[in-house]
Amino acid sequence: MRTWMRPFALTAVLALGAAACEDGATNTNAFDEAGLSADVALVAADGMFQDLAHMGTPTTWAGMGVGPESVGIEIQGSKTFSRSRTFYDAEGPQDHYDPISTVRMEIVSDLTREVTHTFWSANIVRHREMEVTGLAGEETERKWNGSGTGDVERSRHPEEGAERTYDMQSTATITDVVRGVPRSENPYPLSGTITRTIHAEITVDGVLEERDVVTTVTFNGTQFVTMTVDGANYEVDLAERNVTRRFQRGNG
Repeated sequence: MRTWMRPFALTAVLALGAAACEDGATNTNAFDEAGLSADVALVAADGMFQDLAHMGTPTTWAGMGVGPESVGIEIQGSKTFSRSRTFYDAEGPQDHYDPISTVRMEIVSDLTREVTHTFWSANIVRHREMEVTGLAGEETERKWNGSGTGDVERSRHPEEGAERTYDMQSTATITDVVRGVPRSENPYPLSGTITRTIHAEITVDGVLEERDVVTTVTFNGTQFVTMTVDGANYEVDLAERNVTRRFQRGNG
């Protein structure tokens, strides 16, 4: 089975690490703001790809098993995944999904996993509560909203000889993410945003720093979307599932 985390993590860290070097962040004794921005972008994109993997069809969720692979989350090192889902018609909860009368679906899920790569290792815990509407009758679009929390511990990013150790706590807000139907003709979200507020405690060579960083992904119906990380822009490739390059601030 192809794991999406491997190409995403390796490509992203290499690309974003290069971007940090372009900003002149080579002094390992000084706090590297550009490196933090790049690392937060990596963690936020990882969470965003899992958010999108949850946005499967109601028929998939109605018949899925207990493993994360059942909803398309192909992640290396997955340990545990649990979920509950409830279908609703116009009157209230249903015993099962009905392609005509079901009007919305609610999903609650919990995921824990460990990942280890050449440039990145972490323990990750994420909780999500999501709702999809627009399911009644012959569908052309479905709209997803929701929230989530996450913890990333002991995430290490060696660069220029220094080791950065993170503890990150995040809250996520999924706002009006529209998926077209059928998915085969609309592979990418048409609109909407996913915002994560990340509190990061960073230890660099034994020195502790704390930062609060806001990331927002804005969807536009295409393969390439923009992620803003406290004003810095990154391009995310939804097809290849990686961060392909970093835009410069302002006129740079």
